Amino acid sequence: MIDILLPAFIAGMLVLASHIPLGRQVLARGIIFIDLAVAQAAATGLLAVRHFAHVESDWLLQLVAIATALGFALLLHQLEKLGHRVQEALIGATFVVLASASVLMLANDPHGGEHLSASLAGQILWVDTPQLLGLGASAIAALAAMALFRHPLLAFYLPFAIAITASVQAVGVYLVFASLIFPALSAWHNQRPLLIAGAVGIAGYLSGLAASLWLDWPSGPAIVTTLAVAAILATVTRVIAARR
Repeated sequence: MIDILLPAFIAGMLVLASHIPLGRQVLARGIIFIDLAVAQAAATGLLAVRHFAHVESDWLLQLVAIATALGFALLLHQLEKLGHRVQEALIGATFVVLASASVLMLANDPHGGEHLSASLAGQILWVDTPQLLGLGASAIAALAAMALFRHPLLAFYLPFAIAITASVQAVGVYLVFASLIFPALSAWHNQRPLLIAGAVGIAGYLSGLAASLWLDWPSGPAIVTTLAVAAILATVTRVIAARR
């Protein structure tokens, strides 16, 4: 089992490397559902190309996912001008429309349910070397952009689209959201946020993979659940320690 669990754990660590700092920016900007929307945009773009153009080339599919995510990220950047409340509402509405479009595209596909489940819950146990390399490259590119640039388009939306594009294909929409929000949220008021968020993320992935192995649970939902539990435990521990 180690030959399956180890690549999955490495994939999780590569996802966390970019998603923890991006998650902190998401919380600071107050646009919580942006990750779901961008992840769904990338997933819908992939499904559309496979469904209508019958494209199976990994490189071409990757380019389509990147282009879709970047275009959507640029649109969200422009929506900032409308104000935070309107932007958040439009982000949520767009996610619902894109998710519904994915369901409609797969309605007559005999394997549609499998494709939809894979895009949402992911297949982290089956990540391969090219996916791990893609996750590593996207994490490096995203972290470099956040370190080098100051303009929101280049320091947030660009790295966000790059990181989401790779991660949604490897771990699915749900786990992308959990990796962005739960660790960052658990460490929001902590003096060592990156350390705490990293610990929560590692604990969540380890526990989720272990539960998936021992209880025969789907790996993606199992990790989402254990990430949430780890975040709650970290928050409760912080609150108790602060009251002493």
